Amino acid sequence: MTLTYDPKQSTLEKLGETITNLGYTVEVVANPKPEGPATGKPAAKPQQMPVPKNAPEFFTAAITKARAAGKPIVIDFWAEWCGPCKQLKKITMAETKVAKALEGVELIFVDLDKHPKLAEAFGVKSIPDVFFINTEGLVVDRLRKFEEAKPFLERLKTVSKKPTPPPAKQPAKGK
Repeated sequence: MTLTYDPKQSTLEKLGETITNLGYTVEVVANPKPEGPATGKPAAKPQQMPVPKNAPEFFTAAITKARAAGKPIVIDFWAEWCGPCKQLKKITMAETKVAKALEGVELIFVDLDKHPKLAEAFGVKSIPDVFFINTEGLVVDRLRKFEEAKPFLERLKTVSKKPTPPPAKQPAKGK
């Protein structure tokens, strides 16, 4: 189960204590304070995207195609029964500007029910879980909830930016 709460009403600790008292186990799988380009706060250091050796053919083919074309990758882990997943696809990704921006990335949809081992390899604990991977193969952002078009578009802009080359060394003056 995924739970979203209002930090103005309770703390993560109090919420966890209440859930534990009801006999459930609590596992925090997402930072309760959002970060990344959509919030203007720095995200965690980018991590290299793993490609499991036993990944399904559609997945490895899409990764190979993206790398050959020098395109960033967006991987969306979802399921048919997931309401927020459906909203993300039918509302956010269908919005005109987002749809146009998605043309510049390799978008891979992974059905959690059909490919649980792939989701496990990526550390997916709840859905939606969307990975934003730049052209260097680094996971530069991750979204674990429904998001409106505007902040989603900002995430896409960030992942689509070309890496800035280091400045050229200036020749030494004098001699």
